Amino acid sequence: MATIATEDGRDLLIQVDDLEPYRIHPLPGGAGHQITEAYLAVARGESDGEDIPEALSIALNGAEYDETADRWRLPKLLPISRRLEREVRLAEIESVAYCAFYWQTIVGIAGVNAFLEAGGGIAGQVKALWVMAARMGLSTSQTSPLSALESLTQMAGTPTTSSPASSSKPGKQPRDRRAKHAKR
Repeated sequence: MATIATEDGRDLLIQVDDLEPYRIHPLPGGAGHQITEAYLAVARGESDGEDIPEALSIALNGAEYDETADRWRLPKLLPISRRLEREVRLAEIESVAYCAFYWQTIVGIAGVNAFLEAGGGIAGQVKALWVMAARMGLSTSQTSPLSALESLTQMAGTPTTSSPASSSKPGKQPRDRRAKHAKR
């Protein structure tokens, strides 16, 4: 499965193998802010992720403003989601949805590229989360890769393979990742 994303004017084109590209139209800023906040709440451990499926669908299909609820909702028609369900595997749907999601947030194409360069999936989500955290000036102690990975893994319903957080200082590399110095 090869997923390629490119900007075309104000739209994002997402190509999955040789299928007709999926054209994602930009969201109004308020809707982009809402889906970004839903995602960051999970990454910070403030939410169980119940808003993420709706946020991904809004990123793909657009949004309608609900004045009574004072929030953005899914439109009645979901053309991109329906097309994805008919044409591609579940893993490919996830890849397209997260490309659309990151593009609709403040990180735009940089988030999409980070997600794809890491190979998509959980690794791509963590890399894109770091791009988002850096762009928004968030503290890495509020949005740690371990807590982000655990939250995203729980949302995906797959068992975590991470070990408990160590007491090392933030930003310090684990022993196996430190540069090795040659002895003289």
